[in-house]
Amino acid sequence: MPYKLLAVTGALLAVCFPLFAQDPPETAPSKDVWSWGHKIEIRADYRWSANEKHPVGFPFPTPQFETTPDPGSHVELNVADLQLDLGYGTWFAARAKGHAIAKHRRNPTSTDRKSDVDELWVRIGQNPEFLERPEKTSFFLQAGKFPKMERQPIRLLESYGLAATSFNRFEDVQVLAGGSVGRNLYWRVQAANGNPLFMRDPNALAGDNGTQERKLGTGFPILYNAETEDLFLNNDHLQVGEGLGYRWQRQDETLGFDAIVFHYRRKLAKTQKLSGTFYGGDLDLLLVDEVPGVDPVGLPTTGNQKDEYGARVYAEWHAATLIAQYTKQDVAGLQREGWELETGYSFPLHLGPVESIQPAFRISNLDNHFTSPPRFPAPSLRWDWQKLDGGVRIGLGHGLDVTAEYTQHHVYSRRKLNLREALVTVRWRV
Repeated sequence: MPYKLLAVTGALLAVCFPLFAQDPPETAPSKDVWSWGHKIEIRADYRWSANEKHPVGFPFPTPQFETTPDPGSHVELNVADLQLDLGYGTWFAARAKGHAIAKHRRNPTSTDRKSDVDELWVRIGQNPEFLERPEKTSFFLQAGKFPKMERQPIRLLESYGLAATSFNRFEDVQVLAGGSVGRNLYWRVQAANGNPLFMRDPNALAGDNGTQERKLGTGFPILYNAETEDLFLNNDHLQVGEGLGYRWQRQDETLGFDAIVFHYRRKLAKTQKLSGTFYGGDLDLLLVDEVPGVDPVGLPTTGNQKDEYGARVYAEWHAATLIAQYTKQDVAGLQREGWELETGYSFPLHLGPVESIQPAFRISNLDNHFTSPPRFPAPSLRWDWQKLDGGVRIGLGHGLDVTAEYTQHHVYSRRKLNLREALVTVRWRV
């Protein structure tokens, strides 16, 4: 299905390209003046998770299970964000963004740090956001901690799909150079630390793995590119990346799209130390210590190279939004791929306090083209997986909105699992 999705997307772009080429000039950029701003965001939620468990074959002293991290109903303060921005026209920009609590980001959920810096960067030159474009050929250089080049620009739901969770959910420490050839075609080259390879449950809570005292369940974890622990560039296992994209928008801003293809490569470390867990990331996670008298229990890896390549398309048509992404990954010879398609439409209402309502739907898929020994301690890492998310976001004005969503998983496990989760999130932004 991902190949059909990309083929259809490519065909649509090819058919529409003659229309996109007829692009009238837009207004001149704003004057070169200093600007600054801030944004505060607080999210609280109600969460319900179905209680499930799956046996683990690893020879622990007592029988163990993969279990739902925190089943049942819970009301929780999720996160408080503060973002500070400084800029000078289109020539210079800087951002500092940090969070407190961030329960849905933490991994392990119980023992990971409860505050962190999400973004800290400076940029020289213009890097347009969303569907914006420069007036002519441009160049920029950006350094610090910030999102990956292919991450979707906005999220229609508070949850994440399987592809976004696995590959580009978290920011990376990087130096990114890029620019445009004319107004529409753009390019990117990157040198980065590379997000460490670790594991987490694909629902709201990551679960507790590698903790001295397990307060929550392990979850049903998948491999993913975890949150980096650094704020400065480290060349021990430097990741290089490149991307090529095309961006277009109609002058009246009723139609537009942004499509990018990308690639990353780095060497996996023997181990990566992560906060709150005694499990190591990268190869340490895959090569489980041997147990005397027991057949090998580690994953069948070859070498230490990690490669990722794929594509992402973001499109708008009036109040409709569509996001499609596909990534294929090779982790030390372990092949896997993920894709997702997310779409929604925002209806203006102006009905009392309700200003808008945006239903949204997402389908995502993760295929693992490798097996693991029966005694491997995390059997869910090898499962093929499909996740369906549906919900609605209600805009209430004054920076308030409420998002209600429901998730259903279909996993190809040895035992049938009914993995479900409901999430209602209240968000306030200033």
